[in-house]
Amino acid sequence: MFIKIYNIYNAAVLKKLSGLIFCLSLCDIGLSQDIHFSQLSQTQFFSNPAFAGIQFGPRILAHYRNEYPNIGSQINSGFNTYFVSFDQYIKDYNSGIGAQVIADKFGDNIFSRYYVNINYAYQAKFNEYHALRFGLSVNIVHQQLDRSRLVFYDQIDPINGFSQLPPTSEDISMDLTQTGVNFNAGLVYFTNYFYAGLSARNMLPNSRLKNTASKQFEDIVLSSQVGGVYWFNQDKRIGLFPYFLFDRQYGYNKFVGNILYQYEMLNVGIGLRHNAKEIESFIFLAGFNFNKVRISYSYDLNLNGLGSYTGGSHEIGLRILFRGEDNSLYPNEYKNVLFCPDFMRN
Repeated sequence: MFIKIYNIYNAAVLKKLSGLIFCLSLCDIGLSQDIHFSQLSQTQFFSNPAFAGIQFGPRILAHYRNEYPNIGSQINSGFNTYFVSFDQYIKDYNSGIGAQVIADKFGDNIFSRYYVNINYAYQAKFNEYHALRFGLSVNIVHQQLDRSRLVFYDQIDPINGFSQLPPTSEDISMDLTQTGVNFNAGLVYFTNYFYAGLSARNMLPNSRLKNTASKQFEDIVLSSQVGGVYWFNQDKRIGLFPYFLFDRQYGYNKFVGNILYQYEMLNVGIGLRHNAKEIESFIFLAGFNFNKVRISYSYDLNLNGLGSYTGGSHEIGLRILFRGEDNSLYPNEYKNVLFCPDFMRN
């Protein structure tokens, strides 16, 4: 949760005075934080553009994360992230294409960031059981800050707090907006039962809301992803699906692990988020597979000192495979294409 701990701690303390408080000085720190998710099996495509088209039939992913809902009193309090994607494999070109639309909002839309990502991945097949994929993503990023809804330090009364807010001396006549372009890149090696990926996000300097830019590679997210499957009974679809993600940004390390147990249509699992110094949260996961549709839910239980303020985090995911999973398992029409890996079938 890149830099979020600092923001949330201050917001949680000030919440006792006026609900959700989001000061401009904290906004400047938080504008460059990167999105993250807890359901690794549902959001691989977000972490690494090389996953575009790894399932051959058209695939739609829709995902929502509500992080720290108790920070504020509005229905959209805390951090809210909306993620929708489409990807498809093109067998004649050994390539996958895809697109993502992402909205990341904080504090009942006081600060918002929107992404439109166009993804391409090339698949180099060694044989019918091993392949390497190279991915690239071009991202258009728009961010905005509604300054009229901010509370500034000159509006804080040391005795009465925020009960009667005087006008601020800050200029709030215009919202701050910024639009820019960035790039992500990645690669994934995979077999039918295992994958390992590396990626880099935010490869160009990011634009700031005050018409400045970050330094080269200052905002870059270096990421690695590992996952697989162990079948107890493949015919009955009983197995274990472990997933692991490592991200590094601004010198902050994030480790997230999930392990899912699948019994026919049901998935249940646990996970862990660690920042290399302490355990941040336990993750509880559950989901159902209905032929072409998968629905998933997870909850993050915070273990640090912020737990009583934040309300944890909730995620809901939806995956639709228009051709179904079975059509990707090396059917006759795709004899020259690697079959859909089993770790994508949970």
